Amino acid sequence: MKKIININLSSRLIPIEDSAYEILRQYLDSLKRYFSQEEGADEIVGDIESRIAEIFQDKIRKGAHCITDEDVQSIKTSMGTPEQFGEEAGGSANTNQSKSSSSATEPFAPYIRPRKRFYRDTDNKVLGGVCSGLGAYFNVDPIVFRIIFALAAIGLYGGGIVLYFILWFATPEAVTAAEKLEMRGERVDLNNIKNTVQEEMNSFRSRMDKMGDDVRNFSEGRGKQFGRDAGSAIEGFFRGILNVIGFMAKGFFLFLGVVMLFVLVVGLIVAAIFSAVLIPVKTLIFDAGAQTVLFWPAIALLIGIPILALILFLVRKMTGIKQTNKYAGYTLGFFWILGIVFAVWLAVSVTQDFTGAKRYVKEEVHITQPSNGRLVIRKAEDMLVIDDLNIFDGNLRVVDDTAIIGDIRMYFRESPTDSFAVEVKKASHGRTSSQAAMLASEISYKIHQQDSVLLIPGGFSIPRNSIYRNQEVEIYVFVPKGREVTVDRDVRRIINEWGHKWWRNHDYNWDEDRVIKIQMNENGWEPEVREDPVQRGTDSVYQNYRYQGPSRKNNIQVDTATINTTPVEDSKQKDSGAAKNKRGVAIGLLSFVFSNAFTR
Repeated sequence: MKKIININLSSRLIPIEDSAYEILRQYLDSLKRYFSQEEGADEIVGDIESRIAEIFQDKIRKGAHCITDEDVQSIKTSMGTPEQFGEEAGGSANTNQSKSSSSATEPFAPYIRPRKRFYRDTDNKVLGGVCSGLGAYFNVDPIVFRIIFALAAIGLYGGGIVLYFILWFATPEAVTAAEKLEMRGERVDLNNIKNTVQEEMNSFRSRMDKMGDDVRNFSEGRGKQFGRDAGSAIEGFFRGILNVIGFMAKGFFLFLGVVMLFVLVVGLIVAAIFSAVLIPVKTLIFDAGAQTVLFWPAIALLIGIPILALILFLVRKMTGIKQTNKYAGYTLGFFWILGIVFAVWLAVSVTQDFTGAKRYVKEEVHITQPSNGRLVIRKAEDMLVIDDLNIFDGNLRVVDDTAIIGDIRMYFRESPTDSFAVEVKKASHGRTSSQAAMLASEISYKIHQQDSVLLIPGGFSIPRNSIYRNQEVEIYVFVPKGREVTVDRDVRRIINEWGHKWWRNHDYNWDEDRVIKIQMNENGWEPEVREDPVQRGTDSVYQNYRYQGPSRKNNIQVDTATINTTPVEDSKQKDSGAAKNKRGVAIGLLSFVFSNAFTR
């Protein structure tokens, strides 16, 4: 029975037999002695140990209980020994040794054969080393992949950028010499590891020499003394500025983190409640081009990245992992900023569509002249049902897959002829004048007539594949002079000039249960004041006072049979006295203010 011990090889815990450990220790000591005179000896031996530990760990992961003597001998055969690289060792000796140990190397055949693995090549990187890693893996010039990603970023609406950063985040970096050999598909042995490490050191030395030459030339050109003094002053100045900026940045990012957590919680709640609302709204607000393409990426990046960062933070805290991957933080931060850029671009694009050019399309409505000389305007049956989705304070409603817009205005104008006429103006905004005109022409608004009754729909629809760009409809009713129009109470809200006309007529008593009678005269249209009958007592006397203007006298009428009163006189009968009259004026003033505040 052999004793099993645990060793720490290149920061990896490896169970190994006691005798196998002695063989491994002697092998590593011989490597240290062999490479002691080489440049970068510590780096070479360290990479070899890392490769051996990786192979051992893979074997343990596949079911082996521990590392045996045969495993160590297989590693020695596959990696090579110092004696094999000495000049005194002949070719026959190497051949005999390889034949004698061929059976021992059989378990490590997958590790002995050269194989390629995809890594990021940061030695030849421009941004993250993804393209240079692909070039090394496929043995192609990295510039080919850089051109492909650039074209994909332009042609796929940023898809190439997203793919690049996904590969950057998911692909490991080739750090050790063994990983760089695997990236190029070369055999991982002592000789190749030594050559790779020495090439890296030579490359680093050449870069440092070039940098030193540049600094030396600069210092000689400007003067050594001036350079030292200026360097000290600038260093102190910028150190102070960096300290201040660092303090402010810490406070800002702390505040930003708190705000992000709050926004994240609110966003999750809102998304859970209104997830069903986003689908119909998206097709109405965003066009079928870049706006629709960027909508879901913007939502996913703005909400998903903070969620992912919060999950990673909680996992690190629960598992006690203190070491962080800065590249992961950079990647998450980049994607979140990318989501902000998408959202800002989307908001600006939609705002430009809503505030762009406005165009009108006129449409004449052919009506039959009423036989009694009076036109009646009523509201048609409403299309609103109980399951409607109301947006923009009811101006935009969604019924199943149909959008109903309630932004309608009605104007009364004097007819140039002796006939009633109706004209409909359809308006819409758009990014361009042609788009606005097209959207306005797509509005479907039909006015129907039944005898002398004109039925006005409470909303208009747009095609299913169209978009909402603040469409509206203006109805112009041309009334001949001396003719009357009776307007139903439900249509009153769409009369654009109704509130001002009502306020100028102080004798008008606003009653929700009555209709509006409009008469066209020389000064435009005015609401007709209807004289309401007043109930009288059997043995009472009513005194009615009405101010008729400065050119008329106050008429006092006493009648016990029939008394015709105005709405103002009715209110005086109910609330007599100056105080009651002031209260009525105050109520009228409040009604006027609120009617103008909530109507456009």
